[in-house]
Amino acid sequence: MKTIIFSCLLLCNSFVSSAQTDSILLLNEAISKLQNKSASVSTILTGKKYVPIHPLTAFRELIKAKSTADVLAIATADEPGKKIRVLGMITGKDGKPAAGALIYLYQTDARGWYAADAPHVLRNEGDMRHARLFGYVKTDEAGKFELHTVKPSGYPHSNLPAHIHVHITGGGYQSTVTELLFDDDERLICKIREDAVRNKFIIAKPEKAVAPFEQQFSYTLILKNE
Repeated sequence: MKTIIFSCLLLCNSFVSSAQTDSILLLNEAISKLQNKSASVSTILTGKKYVPIHPLTAFRELIKAKSTADVLAIATADEPGKKIRVLGMITGKDGKPAAGALIYLYQTDARGWYAADAPHVLRNEGDMRHARLFGYVKTDEAGKFELHTVKPSGYPHSNLPAHIHVHITGGGYQSTVTELLFDDDERLICKIREDAVRNKFIIAKPEKAVAPFEQQFSYTLILKNE
């Protein structure tokens, strides 16, 4: 019996070691490609082989450090769900564009799940720090950014509407945390819509989109000066 247990432990340790080694190799490969500019942030985030390391803090810090004002794509080509294009404009209260602001976005998938194998990653902080579908992008000189993704769904067994979390820092404005919501979401009704408006979440109506996108949404976010 002890021999069997010992053998199992060896196998488990071997598996963990192998998985960790694979993650390190993938992370180093991503670092190399981003440093020598043979791949963009979007290419790495939408690369299927890198999906297993999306929850890793080191990988997320890499994506943050290498973020640009280029279009950000965060879903692989075969990610299930409705493909959407999100256009954002960020300004100050004076109407001036918030150029160079850093935006962190994360969301659920078409099932309403943050993790690959569960709806949540240890809830709140876990979802924020380790959600599978995420990315960092900077605003351009006109205060604009563009996101290509799949339309998220609300959490299972919940009445909360679908949303994309948005954290904005820099650009000479106060740090802001908000959510992007979808006007055509069947959950976004009555008191839930009222609460969303009261919380100053941004709601956008669907617009016509050009293939491969099925819908487009445009959001304007107004920030307070530091």
